[in-house]
Amino acid sequence: MNTDNFVVSYLLTSLVAGLLGVMVLEFVMWLTSRGGPAHGSMVLALGGLLTRSRARAFRVGAMVHGIAGVGFALIYVWVMGSLGYTHFPRVLEVGLGLGLVHGLLVSLALVWVVADHHPLEEFKEADLAIGLSHFVGHVAYGAAVALVVGLSPL
Repeated sequence: MNTDNFVVSYLLTSLVAGLLGVMVLEFVMWLTSRGGPAHGSMVLALGGLLTRSRARAFRVGAMVHGIAGVGFALIYVWVMGSLGYTHFPRVLEVGLGLGLVHGLLVSLALVWVVADHHPLEEFKEADLAIGLSHFVGHVAYGAAVALVVGLSPL
């Protein structure tokens, strides 16, 4: 495979993996959230954090979360490719491992830092259940990215 084909494959794989990963993350968080739609929506919380209002929070949050999902997929795919783990079952192990670390960092930051300073009252309290929902969602994100990488021509 020449360099041009590799770059296009890498970028396309990352784009598909990131978007699918974000959808899976949100679905898993919705399934595991017991705090209602506000607490289960990372999109709404992220948008509210950036806009400081609920009016445009979902639209802004969805856009930023989608871009971040593709950005993190670029990193995940690069790590998987650099390690030479782009085929099953190793790619799934790496994806789950990256998602585990990513989820742990996001959950800790959310529970310890972000919730205390969130401008919307409904997101000011992030308990262990919310942190766990984000953790599980990010592990699922890693699995979804790994699935795409494993099925891609990389």
